[in-house]
Amino acid sequence: MEFLYVFALMFLSIFGLAMLIKLFFGALFRSAARQFDVYVRAEDGLDEFVRFAGKCSHIGKINIILSDGEPDVTARTLAEKFADVNIVGGQGR
Repeated sequence: MEFLYVFALMFLSIFGLAMLIKLFFGALFRSAARQFDVYVRAEDGLDEFVRFAGKCSHIGKINIILSDGEPDVTARTLAEKFADVNIVGGQGR
């Protein structure tokens, strides 16, 4: 019975130490990762790109560039829907 008790304590201590090391290095790598702002033109398939880019941890803000005088409904709905999407140029200022 003592063998089982010692084995359980050793297993839990080694497992706990491994999890602490994993959490430490995970937090270290996450804090060291840089985020980039992305500039894209308003085109077809913009909705899919914004959803894909939202899942990437290294993309900070997505700026949609509109040409002057071009009201784009898709870009405006994406800017309202996602907090990290901005409209640049045209009537979006």
